[in-house]
Amino acid sequence: FSIPEMLSKKRNGEELLDEELDYFVKCVCQEDIDRSQIGAMLMAFCLKGLNTKETVSLTKSMMNSGTVQTWDPTWTTVDKHSTGGVGDKVTFPLVAAVPLFGLKMPMVSGRGLGHTGGTADKLESIPGFKISLSEEHMKKTLQDIGCYVTTQFGNIAPADKTLYSIRDVTSTVTYPPLICSSIMSKKLSEGISSLVLDVKSGCASTTHSHEEAEGLARKMVDIGHGMGVRTTAVLTEMDTPIGYNIGNSLEMIESLECIRGNGPADLEKIVSVQAAILLCDAGIASTQEKGEEMVLKTFKDGTALEKFLQILGNQGVEEGTLDLLRKAEYGEVFAQPAYVENITADKSGFLEEVNALALGKASVLLGGGRQRPGDKIDPAVGIKLVRTKGDQVQNGDVLAEVHHNGKLSTPLRERIEGAFLIGQKKTPIKRILGVMKAGVPTSDYEVYRSQH
Repeated sequence: FSIPEMLSKKRNGEELLDEELDYFVKCVCQEDIDRSQIGAMLMAFCLKGLNTKETVSLTKSMMNSGTVQTWDPTWTTVDKHSTGGVGDKVTFPLVAAVPLFGLKMPMVSGRGLGHTGGTADKLESIPGFKISLSEEHMKKTLQDIGCYVTTQFGNIAPADKTLYSIRDVTSTVTYPPLICSSIMSKKLSEGISSLVLDVKSGCASTTHSHEEAEGLARKMVDIGHGMGVRTTAVLTEMDTPIGYNIGNSLEMIESLECIRGNGPADLEKIVSVQAAILLCDAGIASTQEKGEEMVLKTFKDGTALEKFLQILGNQGVEEGTLDLLRKAEYGEVFAQPAYVENITADKSGFLEEVNALALGKASVLLGGGRQRPGDKIDPAVGIKLVRTKGDQVQNGDVLAEVHHNGKLSTPLRERIEGAFLIGQKKTPIKRILGVMKAGVPTSDYEVYRSQH
């Protein structure tokens, strides 16, 4: 194959063969291609398009450019991926429940950058938790416990690192097939048989409109299906924070409360819907409704809490800390802020908007996130909502608590106050917008639930 000939072919709008895309990825990994040619190819992809077959082929080659995990063939190995949001703590109750039914979850998580919080950062707010694991420890953990949570390790999809660095400087970051191949090459390298995608739509998401989110979800579902992995996308709203807590320690506390069966309704719903899809895919639940009931039962009967504490203990959290978490003595475990200040309503009415993007950015400025890679995170800070969208409020009611360590300036306080819009219309949150599987149109959640 010849890179110039492939560039000419794609420039003319022709479809590239599987073997040609594989050759391109191999050249990228072996540095046997000029960076200008990589940039030209990426721009040709954007301008002339990649069809589903090409996108699947590119993803497969990117995945196979590095390590692909292999597990015991008798295991059913599953995972979930979220496109990121504010207050997104779905992973923690999910991993507490799903392994109880014999499924294995080798979860590779990310760190936060910008207004979206990172799973790894949240877990590290628990004293002693170790996010890095050896491959030997991972295999033993899956066998004995059923789940680990780690950050990207080893030689996972190295082609993606090079391609992403060039996408970043060639204005090709936002092209959906390249976004999907980047996400899915890493996610499918985990050696999973079933995947649920939480694709966010709204002001605090990478996809602001429902149509954009649906398009991105469809591409990822088609890639997963094309690579032999049962893949379902759940479209969820990200104009409003999930639950009530934003910030690393605050979100871990709310997650633990959800695992105890005391969580906010929207968080509980997202978790139970996504976990039930995995249970149905594995043939463990006969219907979506039954699967959701099975998951919620683990929160009520205490088994999910014990499983989550077992996962934490396996990754370095000491028994004394686990016992405090078991007793819900959170103040003894998590870092506490020096100051807690209230944000109050300036008039009566209904909360018509609680802007997730504004609050996520405010949490970062308080020290709860990174503005650039390498920034140190303060686990104690964040924003705790007292009221959320759809709630009726009176003038002077507390809307939120700001937990901080001296970084709440007057402009930042005004930014947080501006995230709350009070009007006269009651507009409750509709958190789950739809469910998508390969080869069928997107279903309204209630319709999906009645049919599965």
